[in-house]
Amino acid sequence: MTHRAQVALVAGIAGLVLALLPLSAVAGSERARASSSLVWSPATLVFSGHGWGHGVGLSQYGAYGYANHGYTYDQMIAHYYPGTDLQPGVSKTIRVLLAGGASSLTISSAAPFSVTDSAGSKSQLPQLSLKLTSSLEIDLGDGNGAAALSGPLTFTATSSPLVYAGRKYGGTFRVFVDGNKLSLVNSVGLERYVYGVVPCESPHDWPAEALKAQAVVARTYALASAKAGSNFDVYADTRSQVYYGISGEYPQSTAAVKDTAGEVVYYNGVVARTFFFSTSGGRTSSITDAWPKAQPEPYLVSVNDPYDDASPYHNWGPVTFSPQKLAKVLHVSEPISDLTTKRNGSMRVATVTITGAAAQITQTSGDSVKLALGLRSSWFTATVLALQYPRTAVAAGSKLKIAGRARNAKSPALEMRATGGAWQKLRDVNPGSSGLFKLTLRPSATAFYRLVAEGAVGAPVRIKVSG
Repeated sequence: MTHRAQVALVAGIAGLVLALLPLSAVAGSERARASSSLVWSPATLVFSGHGWGHGVGLSQYGAYGYANHGYTYDQMIAHYYPGTDLQPGVSKTIRVLLAGGASSLTISSAAPFSVTDSAGSKSQLPQLSLKLTSSLEIDLGDGNGAAALSGPLTFTATSSPLVYAGRKYGGTFRVFVDGNKLSLVNSVGLERYVYGVVPCESPHDWPAEALKAQAVVARTYALASAKAGSNFDVYADTRSQVYYGISGEYPQSTAAVKDTAGEVVYYNGVVARTFFFSTSGGRTSSITDAWPKAQPEPYLVSVNDPYDDASPYHNWGPVTFSPQKLAKVLHVSEPISDLTTKRNGSMRVATVTITGAAAQITQTSGDSVKLALGLRSSWFTATVLALQYPRTAVAAGSKLKIAGRARNAKSPALEMRATGGAWQKLRDVNPGSSGLFKLTLRPSATAFYRLVAEGAVGAPVRIKVSG
């Protein structure tokens, strides 16, 4: 069947004469014979993108790819942090916040352990498990019952590590009281700390060179995070870097730490801020593109990441959001009819402009949209599908000019469904560079219309026909 015959058949079924032109090819503004007020449908938005994480510094999957291509850890670090060099670092105790704002804490060990109060008085504890509240009352086994000790308190292991929340930790525990809440800080030597970080951040069965790179940047990150005047230096989670203590250690990861013992990344004699993340999508981000208010650093710039494609998150999507959910999570008071983006030099989305159905304009950052929608990165593309349609019924056979939006859409097409029927493709559409196109309809019966594209289905609109 020829293309002309196919179009004629569809038109016969639908009772519709259809003409489609890109917006750029449409001249003039011929008024529809059936005069009616046109409105935009709420837009269906489908997001797809590249990478996972903020994009600054070392890409963990990129390092994995580099290792599989024969690169060494020092070559990787030189690539991801240009202009830096490796030097011996200082021996230091790292203070890790294991718990904050807790109403109670339970500390235990498989062997007796001791407590030291703020005055330096040390006591061996009679029990192997101790529950603390903000009163810091402890039974020291002296026959006087529980007594309140002066904090902060320091707990020290003997022949078996201290345990909190089911995990074993090297070093000591310090407990602080703030009002009626408790904080628990693990003070541990730098190398032992890195033993517990590397396998939490990079799988222990990854190539040795990738693990060595992770060890160096984890060690450097910890040193750069030291906070004078604070009770702790780093969090034990993704707010800093993930740390599970002794319970998280693996021999392969420990070997990588030992093989790079003491090595730290420096820039111009100062410990570098070695940010790292999961997956770049093919290019890392500069620090100022990721966080516009951050201080620029010559070594935290955007670089190509050619071997990052080993990651399952190198490309992600499509992820579809209904107009209702988008309006809710983006805090827009009316249905969204359009969303446009502007990129920065690192290919990430810098700004997002949201248009409501009544032409209300809202601007926000790409990072805000990423966080609000739970996207893996701000390197995303939004496919927008929306149709313009009349509020009121149009006369049968009258000429109706409306518009459509199919921005960033692959193979977009217009479909129609008559009452009680199935969706049928009318024809492909060819948007202009702005994503807009215009079409002319001569509807003969009430029907539903929608735009579709690869991985995306727009919301249907109903065009009512009278007469």
